[in-house]
Amino acid sequence: MRYVDLTELRCMGCDVRDAEIFPESWTKRHAFSLYESTPRPCSALFLVCTDIRVTFFSKNGNAVTALCGDVVWIPAGSCYHVRVEGGSVMHIDTYTLNFCLLDEDGEEISFSDSIKVLAHRLDGVLEPRARALSEAIHRVDGEVMGGKRNRLKIKAEFFAFLDVLAASPLTHADCYYPIRLGAEALRNEWNLNERIEKYADMCGISSAYFYQCFRAWSGQSPVEYRNGIRLSQAQSMLRNTDMRIGEIAEIIGFEDPFYFCRVFSKCFGMSPKEWRKKRRTEDGNG
Repeated sequence: MRYVDLTELRCMGCDVRDAEIFPESWTKRHAFSLYESTPRPCSALFLVCTDIRVTFFSKNGNAVTALCGDVVWIPAGSCYHVRVEGGSVMHIDTYTLNFCLLDEDGEEISFSDSIKVLAHRLDGVLEPRARALSEAIHRVDGEVMGGKRNRLKIKAEFFAFLDVLAASPLTHADCYYPIRLGAEALRNEWNLNERIEKYADMCGISSAYFYQCFRAWSGQSPVEYRNGIRLSQAQSMLRNTDMRIGEIAEIIGFEDPFYFCRVFSKCFGMSPKEWRKKRRTEDGNG
């Protein structure tokens, strides 16, 4: 078993097996005890979507409570029972995602050896991804020969779910939540030179507070974060195209190519031209 931090997933090569997801409404029952005496055979993520209260009681006496927008990690081998307060007639209350996550060497990955809240207050963020994963898993794709599951689609939706989750861990949730709308818009508009005040206005907060929360969440200012996305795009273009440096600068949002070169050199220790030559030599295309 390999224990990793949730944020490490975004830089790892992973595979998933036996992914299953179960949407559930808790209006007709308010307890679950299948694994009270029998250890859970696989790991799971438990997402709360509505205004209910879910408490996990472990065999060792520990209790973990989850509310709307919370994601709970349940490791394989856990013994526990669940109590639920509330429930929605017109809405899915929770999603339980069962799976086995493996690293590059085929070793199973775990986020903890006990039940814990991995992220909280992600209401409205993960539910669309859970719904898309559920549709991929439970609907047989008519275009797949023999009515088999579209495993490629399932994996794509599974890792899309994990990517969103890993981007908003528990340690950052309090500072990310106030800026979520602005941060998502900035990510989508990385090649535009919009004023940061625009994104603060989207969140209904001051620019100073937006900057403060953004740095606490990402470790960077909004401009540094946007430039990081731009430079990553520039690396790909330098490596895989013959476009001139000025063209690349313009496409990724730098109006001044000389400023682009300064930012690139500061980040990578060499000019874009030098970086291109070095990488192509390493790739055998020099």
